[in-house]
Amino acid sequence: MSSSKKCSPQKPSEVDTRSTASLQELEPSPVQDEFPDIESSECATTQDSQSVSQNWSPSYFSSPKLGLRAHGWHSWLSALQKFSTYPPTLFLVLHFTNTSLIPLITRSVPASERYLLLTRPVYQAPLLEHVVLTVPAVVHMATGVALRGIRCSRQARLYGADTRSQRYLLSSWPRMSLQACLGYVLIPLLGIHVLVNRITPWIVDGGSSGVGLGYVSQGFTRGPFFWSVYYLLFVSVGVWHIVGGWAAWMGWRVTTIQKTRRNKKGSLGGYLGHNEREQRTRRWEKIWWIVNGIAAVGTSIWLAGALGVIGRAAGQGTTWETTSWNKIYSQVPVLGTWF
Repeated sequence: MSSSKKCSPQKPSEVDTRSTASLQELEPSPVQDEFPDIESSECATTQDSQSVSQNWSPSYFSSPKLGLRAHGWHSWLSALQKFSTYPPTLFLVLHFTNTSLIPLITRSVPASERYLLLTRPVYQAPLLEHVVLTVPAVVHMATGVALRGIRCSRQARLYGADTRSQRYLLSSWPRMSLQACLGYVLIPLLGIHVLVNRITPWIVDGGSSGVGLGYVSQGFTRGPFFWSVYYLLFVSVGVWHIVGGWAAWMGWRVTTIQKTRRNKKGSLGGYLGHNEREQRTRRWEKIWWIVNGIAAVGTSIWLAGALGVIGRAAGQGTTWETTSWNKIYSQVPVLGTWF
């Protein structure tokens, strides 16, 4: 049988000639950011190179299935992370209108409260609120953490880094982009907002029906410096994260990439591709200005309504309303002693 034949030993001159020829026939290929699944990869030898080429059929690159393979989980989690942003975006459009645009138009908190009451049943219904906001937000945060864990473990297997010190020594270890950093900073800021405006009123009064623009304004009366700094950070980080995320979904990856160190050494490829690289740089700079400009305008408008109108409308509630609001603020866990 031909399959039972053993490979005859080759002379050193033949090995050197073959290796040199193979090296001359190889062409350089760019380094990819996506790495194959290391656990399923096999080192092909000279004898089974033909069988490996046959196994690499177009069906090998078919759509990933839900399983334990890293790229399959990565695809599913990426889809969940993307589509979980759609319902909260609808909520934020309403919230932006109620807490910024309408106060800027009316210039009065009591007049703006009526519009807030009209839209409150839409996103504060017992079941609809969790479907539109709570569940998608939790899914988005959980998938973000899981995706980073998958990328880190995949690259650790690639370089054989088993311990934390070995991973720290890797110069190509995946670093967090600006978009990821904004997301992680947004988590505690969002937690404070939910704690003050939803959880504490539910504990004290059994619900948040009395929480509105006047309640927020009373918070500025009790702690103007704390709430001014908090809403400045909360709105800025939130708007930049949302705008950058939607830009990434549309292909404008401004906040989701890391800048790499440019190669200052001259090369022939640099001269040949100078015009093309310059065009890509100009296009990226144009997109960068558009995305950050939209985020800056949105942040400015939101802060103008929140700090300029609501924050300055102190003491516009009735006596029993301010008494109820002060009671809620004083019982906020940890933060209640600050204001």
